[in-house]
Amino acid sequence: MNAELLKTIALEHLGLAAGHHLAIAVMGALFWIRRSSMERIVDVYFAAAFSTTAFALSSTAASRSTAFLAAGLTAVLAAGLAALWIREAVLLRNVYDFRRTPRARLAVMAVAALFAIVYPGYSGELPSFIFSPLGVLLPPTLLLALALLNCASPATDRVLHWTLAGAGFLTGGIGLAIEGPVHVPLLVAAAYAVPLLLGKGRQVARESDAGSDSVQKMRDRMYARKTFLPGPREPRRRRFNIRGRKR
Repeated sequence: MNAELLKTIALEHLGLAAGHHLAIAVMGALFWIRRSSMERIVDVYFAAAFSTTAFALSSTAASRSTAFLAAGLTAVLAAGLAALWIREAVLLRNVYDFRRTPRARLAVMAVAALFAIVYPGYSGELPSFIFSPLGVLLPPTLLLALALLNCASPATDRVLHWTLAGAGFLTGGIGLAIEGPVHVPLLVAAAYAVPLLLGKGRQVARESDAGSDSVQKMRDRMYARKTFLPGPREPRRRRFNIRGRKR
């Protein structure tokens, strides 16, 4: 699929892209208010985003016979990703709690998400932060989804996360060869996902967890030493004074 065809698809669905930008703004406001229980809302959104991407690409494939193969295959890929997000919306395996995510990863993925929202080169003379092809073309939609799951890792569905990373490598590599460095952030996000999925991602310990662990360790060390102090009492055990019992 050539660059001009991608731009044509994006310009034909500017209204659809604007609707996705509005949906993201609403989700951001909901997350700010609720701060929790956003899993199903976010999963349903991405299921819809990849579904509309499949629709936009398939409608172009149907109307332009010369672009049927490339656009049709990309539409099939988008439909498969939409099916995985529908599965995730039912099972709810992703947990969007970023309190244990390192700040450096949050910063990198926040930049990637912002780039997905303003994906340049597809909105014509209209502002890209409102009309970039979210939910229309695969690269920005994939980049936004990968940025989210990379922040939530390791509390993500591994099948979904691996599939998104693979699709990111494929789509970003083809886009880099056809259109140039505009697709480099997608490749970076896909590459970032690999060590996270291999268990190399670091997590920040919560203060409450660290405090309880330190108290437990101090207690264990104290009673492990040779001392005249009695050991910790077991509340479940009942002590009986056999000698002092009256018969």
